[in-house]
Formats: sequence, C-alpha cells, structure tokens
Amino acid sequence: MNDMSRYLFAIVLAMAVLFGWQIIFPPEQREIVNNEINVEQDIAQLNISRDENQNYSEPCQEDRILILSNKITGSINLCGAKIDEVFLKDFKTSTKEESDYVQFFNPKENDNAFWVESGWKAPKNIRYNLPGNNTLWTLEEGQTLTPDTPVVISWNNDNGLIFKQEISIDENYVFNIKQEIINNSPGSITVFPFQQLSRKEAPDGQALGLLHEGPTGYFDEKLEEIDYDDIEDNDFRSEFKEGWVGIRDKYWATAITSLDKDNKRAIFKTSADAFDNFYRIGYIGDLTGASSGESVSSVSLAFIGAKEVKIIQEYSDNNTFNRLDLIIDWGWFYFLAKPLFYVLDILFSFSGNFGVAILLLTILIKVVFFPVVNRSYVQMAKMRKVQPEITKLRELYGDDRQKMALEMQSLYKKEELKPLSGCLPVLIQIPVFFALYNVLLVALEMRHAPFIGWIKDLSAPDPISLFNGFGLINWEPPQILMIGVFHILFGLTFLLQTKLNPAPPDPIQKTLFTWMPILMVFIAANFPVGLVIYWAWNGILSIMQQMYIMKKQGTEIALFAKSEKE
Repeated sequence: MNDMSRYLFAIVLAMAVLFGWQIIFPPEQREIVNNEINVEQDIAQLNISRDENQNYSEPCQEDRILILSNKITGSINLCGAKIDEVFLKDFKTSTKEESDYVQFFNPKENDNAFWVESGWKAPKNIRYNLPGNNTLWTLEEGQTLTPDTPVVISWNNDNGLIFKQEISIDENYVFNIKQEIINNSPGSITVFPFQQLSRKEAPDGQALGLLHEGPTGYFDEKLEEIDYDDIEDNDFRSEFKEGWVGIRDKYWATAITSLDKDNKRAIFKTSADAFDNFYRIGYIGDLTGASSGESVSSVSLAFIGAKEVKIIQEYSDNNTFNRLDLIIDWGWFYFLAKPLFYVLDILFSFSGNFGVAILLLTILIKVVFFPVVNRSYVQMAKMRKVQPEITKLRELYGDDRQKMALEMQSLYKKEELKPLSGCLPVLIQIPVFFALYNVLLVALEMRHAPFIGWIKDLSAPDPISLFNGFGLINWEPPQILMIGVFHILFGLTFLLQTKLNPAPPDPIQKTLFTWMPILMVFIAANFPVGLVIYWAWNGILSIMQQMYIMKKQGTEIALFAKSEKE
C-alpha cells in the first residue's frame, strides 16, 4: 500500500470513527430542569412573547437610532428597544468591489429576521404593564450610538414605573446595555431581568456537519453546542452563574451575557404559532425588585459581529466575555488548528498573501514531520529495492502461504524492513489534515482571501473547471465537476506517488489504486481551493523527498525505468 493510499485509508478510517461513534453512542438528551426557582413561574413564556403579561399597545411606528462604530453600522429599533439592524463594515457579500456590506441582524419583517432584546419579566400571575414588543420608547439622551456617545432611551407606563436603557458600544462588536426600573408607584415590584436572541431561520450552507453552527452556550466552564433541529424537538435548559449564550454562524456570531452576579437560567427553544415562528436563545436572571421610591437595575453585554480571532481572543483574555474564544469551533483538533491559524497569520504578515502562506506552512509541516516521514520513505525505498525478490518468492511459494510468509519474514529481517512502518507517519499527519481543513473552513481571515489570478477566495471551491474550458465556456457545471487547475495538479501528484511505490500484488487493490487519484479529484471538487492547493503542494514536496531518498538508497525510480518487456 503506497503512501497516498495509506493516507486515504487512514482518513476514511478516522472519519468512520468520528461519525460512527456519534451514531452508535448518541449523546444524552441535554435538558436541565430548573428546580431552584423561589417564585413560581414559567420560563418558557419568556421565549414565546413578552406581551403576554405586559402592555397591550397597538403595533408602533418604527423610529430608529443610528449605530456607527469602526466595525459596524446599523440601527436600534425604538419599537420594542431591539437591536435589529447590524451591518459589518469590513466584510462584503461577495468579492466584487460594488457588493454590499454583510447584514448580520435584520428587522422582524425580513425573511432573515435576527435581533437581540433586553427586558424584564414579571412573576407568573402578576401584571405590571411592562414594556413589550410594541412599546415605543423615547430617545432621552444622545442621537447616534458611537463608541464616544452612548444613548439613553426610556418609557413611562403611566402607572408609576419608568423604564430606562443606557446603551453603549465599544470600538468593535460589543454592546453594553444597562436597564433600570424607577419605581414611583405606591407598592413594591418584583421582576426577572432577561436577554434574548430571536432568529427566524437557520442559515443555509452549514459546514457539512463537520463543525458546529447554531445555538451555543458556555455555562460555568462547560460548553454546550446545540443543533437547530434539536431545539425544534425539545427545549434545552441549563442553570449557570457565569457564562453566555449565543448563536454561531460559519463566519459571524452573536453572544449575550449578564454582568449581574446572580444565578441565571438559559433556555433554547422555538416558538411556533400563527403569529410567531422563531428560534429563541436567551437567559433569565434571578428574581429582584424595588420598593416604592427605589430602583432596580441589570447590566448585560451583547457581542454582535464577525468571528475575528484576535478580537474575540482579546475579549476573552480581558474577561469582557469569559471564554468567548469558544464561540469559534476549531473542531476536535482545536489544539492544532488554532496554532496553525496563528502560524498562517504570521506567514501572511510576511508574504502578504494567504495562498503563499499556505505554501510556506506546508514546507514548515514537512520540516516538522521530516524525521518520521523520512524513515517511512527509507522503508518504502528498501521495499521497492527488494521487490524482485518478493515477486520470486510469490511465484515459488504461491500455493504454500505458510511457507511464503516464513520466507517473507526472513527476507524482511535480512533487509531490516518494517512493512507497517509507513502507516505511522500517515496517522500522525491525520490530525494536521483535519486541523488545517478546519482553519480553511471557518477562519474568517481566509474568507475572500485571494491567491493568484482567478483565485479570489481561498475558503471557497475553485471557481473555474476543466469542463467549462477553465471559464472560457459560459456554463457552470455541477459542483462535482468543478475540477480546476489545482485539482488536476493534486490528481497528478497522487498518481505519481502511486507510481513511485511497488504495485500491490492483489488485482483488486491494483485496480482500486489506479482509480483512486481520479476518485479523490472529484471528491475534492467541493473542498476549499486553499485546501486543494495544500494537498497539491504537499504532494509535490512528498514526491521530491521520496525521489531523493530512493536515489540515495540506490533504488530504481519507477517513473523513468523501462519495463522488463521493453
């Protein structure tokens, strides 16, 4: 079995283990029922409608406050006090210069509706006329929300309660929301603070199931990753004191947290009826209150933005958001993927091109694995050298398998051959393969990163194909036929490596290895072109390394040798 064949076999085996384990041993249903609520309540109502025991005003006329920071623009909807319009200024919808900014949050009326809101919930069977979805708030202080100018909005329920929210934003993606109730009524009040994300539909094109996208929570040092379809069947609930809840997309994310030092209860669910059909991801704090003439307040944060590794890591390191870095899913081999990203970023800072950085990283990986891979290639060169003797033994003892096995063992011992030693380097490199794949798949810095010529986005499949004349024919083939230049180069390197190694004696294996390069090319058609470039370049370096070792060992290089028939 040659090096690339072992590589494919090991990858298939690893994927079978990864996915098979989840099928055979499915995770337990993760639902934590709240048993510690001092006041009887139904938390589920939080995620259905804020209006149930609040004011019943008619739908209000939209009025908005402009948001403007270094990273985002958008607006706050005074109807319901929702942050429901966020554009990411550093990112376009396509590689075209005239394309629009990416819009992450959208108002409720849009198909891609997505927003965050903060508010108060009354205990069950108690009505205070709290602000709801149709409450029209008043801008009290400020005009435009910027890093230097916070805004204050308020609403008076005409029953002695004044509600205020002071909203500020930093230079990047974090909003700070301080909400307060001033109690001018004759009696005391008791309320629960809450914060909630609402989303109409799950995004298309999730990461092939390999990486998590969807509702996420970090609860007291435990990360929970929930799928959209899971909460369509069952609510997910958890109690926590420190942490956050949020939603991951491939390149964007949002997370909300409370700065209050109390216990909180998270709930992820869907609400579905004739008037409301949304995913609801939120939390509710402990019961609090205020006597007549006093006030009660709660402070929360909302991260709404791009999954920029360095910015998110800074939020995590300075405890603005405890372990917000976990909002980026680096996969099972995160301990390799994250360092690989930083190495790529350093190489990019020198080269100015992420594609070139991938080539340089491949060389570094080759250097790191050189000792073990070198021993493997030495063994393969020796195996190639004794191939004529192995062929003679098969011809001589073909019918006597036991005798042939003994003679083969004797030959291996004499020549100091270890046939299975070639598997170890392949197995060692599998985590690197998956880690680099994850980097290219989810690292935002790879999105729309150009390489050369027609390659404008290393994180996307190759945009041209052999089947449309590499872009000369006005026809877009199906994705499986998007075989570009680097796919062909990858297939050729795969084929050449197959030729450099002894052909397997079994006819079925021989046929399989003959077709394997072609099969792998079509499989790779849907992969990020940056990964295909890595494979092709890695194959070229492997061929050079293997040919050098074969020449050093005095082994005939099959690529240039004439057959015995000639």
